[in-house]
Amino acid sequence: MDTTGDDRERLTATMQALDDGLNRIAQKYDGSVTFSYEDPETFGAGHFVFYPENDTNSRFAIEEQYTGTDWSDDDRLPTSWTWTAQRRVRHPDGGTVWGIEREGESRAEDFWQVLVEAEKWARRTQNRTAPSNQFGIGHRRRPEPPAPRL
Repeated sequence: MDTTGDDRERLTATMQALDDGLNRIAQKYDGSVTFSYEDPETFGAGHFVFYPENDTNSRFAIEEQYTGTDWSDDDRLPTSWTWTAQRRVRHPDGGTVWGIEREGESRAEDFWQVLVEAEKWARRTQNRTAPSNQFGIGHRRRPEPPAPRL
């Protein structure tokens, strides 16, 4: 990758900020999602992947994209990231395949968009797994207050 010292410094800082942000999301939604560093060449999902806790039917994968180099370059720095929200879908042969629910790409200067999308996914995942009274609505009715006397 042919970048100037300033570009390398900026891209390194951006990569670290994204990593820090993803780890904050993982901590915030701990118990609802798990966060993994993966090898997309081996596992096929992405470099950073969120999964629902105790569920393998959906995931949110983020993959680094490089300009002028590839995965084999030890000095590579991502210049953008693609993200994909995926869910397992039944295939006609009875198996399952990963279907895309949402996807996008963010350049380095807009890396915060990846964090926004990852947090939305984590929040939706948490809401799906939360108890039914997540909005303060219980199944028990409270007694009605006494009616005013006339």
